[in-house]
Amino acid sequence: MQDTKIFEIPSVQAFRRRLREEGPVFQLQEQALVIFDPKIAERVEAENYADLTMLDGFSDVVRGRESEAVSWHQVRGAWLTQMRTLTSAEGFRRLAQRMQGVLDAEAGREQDFVWLAERAMLEPLIPAIIGGLSPRAHKRVVDEVLSKVALVLSDIDAHRCPPLHRSKMWLYQFVSSVEVRRELKGRASGKRPRQQDLTDPMVDMLPDLGVDRATDAVTALLTAITSSPGAAAACLFYEWQRQHEWRERMTAELSAHTLDALCESPVRLAPVTARFVKEILRIWSSPPIVTRRVRGDICQEQVDLKTDQVYVLSSFFVHHDQTTWSDPETFNPDRWLAESREQCPHGSYVPFGWAPKSCVGANLGLGQLILMAHLLATRYRLDVRNPDEAKMAIASVIRPMDFHGQVRRV
Repeated sequence: MQDTKIFEIPSVQAFRRRLREEGPVFQLQEQALVIFDPKIAERVEAENYADLTMLDGFSDVVRGRESEAVSWHQVRGAWLTQMRTLTSAEGFRRLAQRMQGVLDAEAGREQDFVWLAERAMLEPLIPAIIGGLSPRAHKRVVDEVLSKVALVLSDIDAHRCPPLHRSKMWLYQFVSSVEVRRELKGRASGKRPRQQDLTDPMVDMLPDLGVDRATDAVTALLTAITSSPGAAAACLFYEWQRQHEWRERMTAELSAHTLDALCESPVRLAPVTARFVKEILRIWSSPPIVTRRVRGDICQEQVDLKTDQVYVLSSFFVHHDQTTWSDPETFNPDRWLAESREQCPHGSYVPFGWAPKSCVGANLGLGQLILMAHLLATRYRLDVRNPDEAKMAIASVIRPMDFHGQVRRV
C-alpha cells in the first residue's frame, strides 16, 4: 500500500513484497509455507482440521491417562446452537445496553479511541461468553482479557505493555480460569443458575469433556475475542469520522429506528450500515497474518506439508488481491449491493476465517458493529483531536494509530 495514511510493520511489508514477486504460495522458510490463495487455503484448512479432537485434560495428563475423545466439532455445534439465543432480539438488546454503559461511563473524557473501542466491544461480549458472575469475578475475567489485548497492541505501542505486564497477565489468566471452573461446577451442581451464554453448553457436555477441558473451551473463547472485535470497532470509529458522505447516509438510516427496534434484525433493518461494516471487515481484516500448525501430512496441489510444520494464512492479503477483487484498495461499501456482487468473488471474503475454524460468533460480531454504528449516529459524537494525524496501522491487528479525542453525548 502506498497510502501515506497507512503504516505497515516490516514483516507485513516483507510478505507483500514476496507475494508480488513469487505469487500467492511461497516457502517462507524450511518449515513454513505461505498460502495467500483463498481456494488453496480453504482446502488446506478443511483437511488440517477435518478431525480435530480436543486435547487431553490436565488432570488426565498428570495421571498418565487419555481423556475420552471429544471432537471440537461437537463443541462448536453446541456453541452455534446457543448463538441463536445470543443473536435474538433480546440477546442483541442486552448486548447494546452493556455497550452503551461502557460509552456512557467514558463520555467527556480524553480517550485513546483504539482502547475505547476495545473496551466497548469486549467488556459487553464477556457476559455472552460467561455470564452470571459476581462483580468481582467479572472484573477478574475482564482484566485477563484486556491484559491480552494490551500485549497484542504493544507491537507498535510499547507503552501498553510495561515491565511485569507479562507476569501479571499469566496471573490474570490463572485467576480467570479459576473463576470459569468455579462457574462450571456451580451450574453443574445446581448451586448457580444456568445462563444464556456460551459457557452453558459446556455444562451439558461435562460428562464427556470433564471440567478441565470445559474450562479450556471457555477460556479459548475469551482468548479468541482479544484480537478482532475491538480492532474492527476501532476501524469503524476511524472510517466513521473519515467517510463524511457515508456517515450522513448511515445516520439517516439508523435514526429511523430506535436501538430497541434495530435489535430485531440489525442487518435487515440497516442495509446501508451493514454494507459499510462489511467493507470495513474486508479492507481492514484482522489479524492480517495467521499461523497454523500442521496436524497431519497434507499433500495437495502446490502444497506438501509435513506434520508439525506450519503454514501462514491472510484474509487481509486475500481481500486486497487485485486479480480477484475490483479496485480492492478503494473503500467502497456499494460493492456489496446485489447488482454489484460480481465485484465480490465467491470464497475470497473471509473476515471470520476459513471453515472449519471460522469464528462461531460471526453473526454476533456483525450485528454488534451495526449496533455500535447506531450509538454513534444517535447517542454519541466522536471529537477527534488532530484528525489529520490519524492513520491505519497494519500490524499484529489492523487498527488506527495516533487516534485520540473524546466521545460526547448528544
